[in-house]
Amino acid sequence: MSTSESSDQEKKGLIQNDEKKIVLEGDTSSSEEENNLSLEPQSMIVKQDEDEEEEEELPGPKFKLVIRNITIRQYTVKSPKVRFTFGGNFKVVDNRHKGGKIEEIGEKGKQFTTSNCEVDTGGSGGVFKNTFIKYKRFNNYEDLEDQELTVELITSGCCKIATQGSAKINLLELANSHIQREVQTEIHQKGKHKITGKVSFHCYLQEVWNFNLHFYQFEGINLLENKNDQEPDPQIKLKIKSAFLNIFRRDKNWTNRDCKSEPELNTKNPRWEEIGNITYRGIFSELENEDLLCEVFDHNTLKSSTKMGESLIEMRGFLDYGLLEGPLVLTKSSNVKNESTGNKEKQISKTEGGIIKGLVEVEELPPHQQYGDIIILKPGRTYIGVHLIRGVNLRSADPNGFSDPFVIVEFGGFKQRTKVIYRSLDPIWEETLYFSIKVGLLTEQNIGKKGNIKVMVFDDDEAGDDFLGSCEIELKDIVTSPQGKGGKGPNECQTRVLNERYSLYYNGEETEQKVDLKAWFVPDVPSSFKFENIQKKQTKTKLKKSFAKRETAWRQGIPEKNLEEGDYEIKGADEDYCERFIPTFMFKMDLPRDLRDRKVIARTVKCFTYENDEITFGGRRDVWCSPNFFLSLMKGSQEEHAALHVSMLLGVDIDAYLCQGKTKNGEEHYWVMIRENNGTITFVECSTGKEYHLENKWKGIPEIEIDPKDKKKKNKKKQKKINLIESSDDELEKKKEDKKKGGKKKQSKKIELESSGDEKDDEKKKEGEEDEEDEEPEPEPIKDELILPYMTIEIIANHQNLWGNINETMDPAEILYDLENKKSWHPFVDPDEGFSKEVKPFYEACRLGPRSSEGRAKGFAIRIRKEVIAGYTNFRHGKNLKTAFLKKFTPVIESGLNYYEKKAVGNLDEEDEKNYKIWRGKITELCPQGYIFDAFTINFTYVDPTRIRNWIMEKYDFHKEEDINTVFACGAYVQPYFGRVSSVWVMLCVMRVKPKIEGEKEEEKKTDEKKDKKEKKSKKKEKPSKKKKPKSKGNQLSTPLLNDETSSEDDELDKN
Repeated sequence: MSTSESSDQEKKGLIQNDEKKIVLEGDTSSSEEENNLSLEPQSMIVKQDEDEEEEEELPGPKFKLVIRNITIRQYTVKSPKVRFTFGGNFKVVDNRHKGGKIEEIGEKGKQFTTSNCEVDTGGSGGVFKNTFIKYKRFNNYEDLEDQELTVELITSGCCKIATQGSAKINLLELANSHIQREVQTEIHQKGKHKITGKVSFHCYLQEVWNFNLHFYQFEGINLLENKNDQEPDPQIKLKIKSAFLNIFRRDKNWTNRDCKSEPELNTKNPRWEEIGNITYRGIFSELENEDLLCEVFDHNTLKSSTKMGESLIEMRGFLDYGLLEGPLVLTKSSNVKNESTGNKEKQISKTEGGIIKGLVEVEELPPHQQYGDIIILKPGRTYIGVHLIRGVNLRSADPNGFSDPFVIVEFGGFKQRTKVIYRSLDPIWEETLYFSIKVGLLTEQNIGKKGNIKVMVFDDDEAGDDFLGSCEIELKDIVTSPQGKGGKGPNECQTRVLNERYSLYYNGEETEQKVDLKAWFVPDVPSSFKFENIQKKQTKTKLKKSFAKRETAWRQGIPEKNLEEGDYEIKGADEDYCERFIPTFMFKMDLPRDLRDRKVIARTVKCFTYENDEITFGGRRDVWCSPNFFLSLMKGSQEEHAALHVSMLLGVDIDAYLCQGKTKNGEEHYWVMIRENNGTITFVECSTGKEYHLENKWKGIPEIEIDPKDKKKKNKKKQKKINLIESSDDELEKKKEDKKKGGKKKQSKKIELESSGDEKDDEKKKEGEEDEEDEEPEPEPIKDELILPYMTIEIIANHQNLWGNINETMDPAEILYDLENKKSWHPFVDPDEGFSKEVKPFYEACRLGPRSSEGRAKGFAIRIRKEVIAGYTNFRHGKNLKTAFLKKFTPVIESGLNYYEKKAVGNLDEEDEKNYKIWRGKITELCPQGYIFDAFTINFTYVDPTRIRNWIMEKYDFHKEEDINTVFACGAYVQPYFGRVSSVWVMLCVMRVKPKIEGEKEEEKKTDEKKDKKEKKSKKKEKPSKKKKPKSKGNQLSTPLLNDETSSEDDELDKN
């Protein structure tokens, strides 16, 4: 289409010109009018719409679309181009069969087309050097559900454009999915679908948003002194260094570019409670690619302040965590005389000057967020580039004989992933991932601290990814590689490039699976960097000799009777078959600012899928996955859940420990222990989140440190507990018998891996709280607290040490937990016994992954609901049974399912209970007259619609109802948590016609006879449809029963 043709279409209103085009630095776009469908590569160009200011005042969410890095492979047509159509609801309707004509309805979306392939290797692949940036305003978020991004493969010739295949992506899905996309274009020919190519591209579809950033609680650690050796008066100034794409925006859209604190007097370790606010307008990915410049000055009121150092902190990830940290570097320049020439030359030196830490809060985030953002290279930074080329001979992980492979690359505690290649054992990724080397000074030692590069290959699965294998790239192999070209397009550079085929390791053994990749530094590091001291991760190694020797001596301190009852295991083999000291699997984890409540932490851990080691590792048992690996896999056994739970609690300064012992049925089990400040011991069962409280079980914090306001209440609780514990021997024996009777009955539900979130202890807990006010406490609530699902406890461990139980009893309810008492607990690390080795993780400390956006969670819920309805409909259609799902129920059901999640977490309040009763009343009102209402809710920890549908139809037979008058309703709710996990609630409602008893039938008959007589006498004429009412409804309306049952997969197993 020419420019003139485009202008004509603008006049007709077919193309809306309401957008501004900005090209990323180093990328390419077009200088032509944005409506031109042929955009040729150009340098950086900015085009500001004249009507932008007016357009900003319009209502409705405004979205920005960026498409870049477009490639094509496996195409079957010659010299193809790719055409994109963004949004619109245009369609052609043929009404000729109704006597009408062909009509064009709706609004056309914005179209833009690539230039010809830059690289064409004869059908195997091509690259388009185009970047498209478009804006579109929607009436509301619901418009995203009804519009699509269309990707077409086209050819042009003889003034004609021919479509050679197309694919469509729903905009709602696109706005909540991975930025890296690949679609398969298909064309319909002779009744068959023919694949014509695969198009890959990076696609950003994000709302333009005002991010209000609040910076507070900053601190400097070990700052540099001034020249006079006096304590400085530090003052900090924050600003977003480069405005990135927003440098071209008007001031009204970009305000408060910087902020600064008040000076702190006479200190090298300042703490600034308040810094200020910065407002940033743009999309989420733009903000994540910005840098925050932190400058620290020694404040002087009489003359200019002296800079003490600065830190350039990448803002990537801070929106989730709210934590900022970076090293301060002081740059100095001086004129030094060159001895050979005698001229003075400028010399620059850099000195590390302490650390800056701080917190940031974002007032509100957009409801729809993509993930998998791509790092944009910036001048002055050093990166490691890893280019994943292909996988070869990968293992089949799916029943269809294929895998859906993708790669996670990890360096320095940060992870990035490639796109998924579906149904392939020899996938071609052709994708480059960049990792910023975040160090103060670029030295071999600072880079070496981050370790080597780990490459892990997984099979994509919504119920938890399947591990295929891993390999490790050593940094020393990169710097000993020959010179070459790393990167493509604007990121291409001359550097040393490692080009290698690596074998993947699985269960510590080399496999036939391979992966081809390249790796390089950009820009290249000095040739003096050798990285020879970085130890490569070994496989199938034994516990370190010093720890193995200590284990032998340590076991001699455990009573023989205790060793007969328990294993007292102090080590575990990780995913690479390397034996590790159990405390090394735990660490103090940095948590997001919104994840501080320990009940929410427990719920988050519970939402990681439980899976036996035999399934994950092909028959291998007792595997202790490293935290990084577990978070990548998103599923594991009980020991991984317990270790993660402890690490998260340690991150919020809770005195937490991992416990190992046996359950009532003698099975090995792991759970979490918390030592409360008031002397209470709390056991937390990871599989349910349920807490068990044992008061007065350790010395606690000295009373002088306890808030005086709480002392009276705490003493009253303690006395009550002492009164109960100091009961007669007969009473104690009776308690033990009660435990034995009740223990096994409750056991299966309490330690089941994915049990229901429907806890039924709330009433008992409330009764217990009321009893605290009585002088003579009732024993029942306390006795219930003492009933534990655990029979023995053998070891307790945290991230620093491990203790063995050397008490006379191994019953966790009968012992004290003063770990400092060596007569009760035998420490592994004990300087008194000559063993004081430092315990530290064998991995780079990691963080939880992000939390799915509101829009993504809603999309999951829609897919799950539709899959359940389709499953019921297809089954009943095959049995010639009528299927009716009442749509009016769905929004009401889904509006109240969050109650169950709050109840599972344990955060219900009076308002929630009130809203729940109102919600039940609304559902009751919607139920058809004369019907009995039945419902059940099920909780899942995965979002796989097919697996959820299959489970429901296997466990419940409601889809087999033969009464043609039976009707159904369904709703789904997804609550996302950090770590990319979710809690899923599905409610399925069944409404059956209420059966009539003899008395009701006679009454109905008499009523009908009276009505017939009255109608005959009436002179008014009514339509037949209004004269008769369905017999199923009757005249006497019954009250629908809201008999909803809450359960989960494992609840059903408990019943069996």
